[in-house]
Amino acid sequence: MQRITKDPETRRQEIVDAAIRLFIEKGYEQTTMQDITKSIQVSSGLCYRYFKSKEEIYQAALETYVNQGVEQFVFLLGDKAQPLMDCIDHMPSLDGGNNQASPYHEFFNAGNNSNFHLQMEIALINRLIPIVAQRLAVAKAKGEISIENPLSMASFYLYGQLGIWQMKDLDSEVKKQEVRNYLKQLLGI
Repeated sequence: MQRITKDPETRRQEIVDAAIRLFIEKGYEQTTMQDITKSIQVSSGLCYRYFKSKEEIYQAALETYVNQGVEQFVFLLGDKAQPLMDCIDHMPSLDGGNNQASPYHEFFNAGNNSNFHLQMEIALINRLIPIVAQRLAVAKAKGEISIENPLSMASFYLYGQLGIWQMKDLDSEVKKQEVRNYLKQLLGI
């Protein structure tokens, strides 16, 4: 077999992408490191050079998916000239609904992966708190809202919506609207 040399970041991402495909196909628990290396036709040693375990690969996949979610929020919240109300009306949801074509979305949002989904939401929230707090501080400085502590409000808002997103009997669009309505009520707008 001819040895194929790839950029380390490309190879690393290839391993993570292969793992996600197998996690979807076989399930996380049933997927082994050997399955992952076979699927991309590399040696076990090469795979272990990048990741010590399947859990590390999972963490890399989680980070990739969270980064995708953060990008959606940063894009929306980055325009400081846009009124906060407009941002709220177009804010993406924590369920990753705007990225449904991604295999990461399929894995983290599968019905039988609720623990993985919750881990993803918490990781996303932790990354979003300072971003949302900064946007709330800008809105406060512009006189759009009157709150004491933007960081506390961002934390309360982001963690508070977890309960709504965990409700099984509500449609995703209804949940999204509920979250937006409660934020507007919290901010008094």
